[in-house]
Amino acid sequence: MSRWAASAHTAWQSQLEFAEMKRLSLSLAIACVIVLSACSTLRVGEDFDHQASFTRYHSYNLMEREHHGTANPLVVQRARDAIEAELKRKGFAAAAAAEQADLIVDFTIGSRDRTDIESFPSSDVASGWWDARGWWEPYWGNGVDVRTYKEGTLSIDVFDSHTHRPVWHGWAKKELTRSDLEHSEAPIQTAVAAVLKNFPPR
Repeated sequence: MSRWAASAHTAWQSQLEFAEMKRLSLSLAIACVIVLSACSTLRVGEDFDHQASFTRYHSYNLMEREHHGTANPLVVQRARDAIEAELKRKGFAAAAAAEQADLIVDFTIGSRDRTDIESFPSSDVASGWWDARGWWEPYWGNGVDVRTYKEGTLSIDVFDSHTHRPVWHGWAKKELTRSDLEHSEAPIQTAVAAVLKNFPPR
């Protein structure tokens, strides 16, 4: 092999090693961005009966029932307390019995395991290089990031106590952190406030 060819071969290997380092760094950076952007974002939504007259509702009764969405009874009690506090803050009075209330309020809270699979472009060779045959352009492939996590869910349903028809539904979802699971009071209060933010509809 001539000295020129050996030099070109060495330069080509160096380009490949440098390109591989850049590819790994880029892939790791993109994966981190994907993970961080997906973490801990509280998503909320609502739906309601547009024919219902919410101005005539002034009192509520929180339905008494067993909750099977979580094995932690403190989570259920904290959700119940947060819903009651938020409704009272909005001016609704708690009725002692369902038949005395304008609205019946029910809720479901729990968590489930989820798996997200994200695909993102990754450079197999992040830059072009020279070799004995000339200039080679960079080329790209696909990277895959797989995450398993626990998603917390909260839904609140409101019924007209006289017609027994549903008039409002709100929900929240959030990827739960270890802190959320071990110290659930504040996250539950935040979720309840976010779900009931636009209740009653105007």
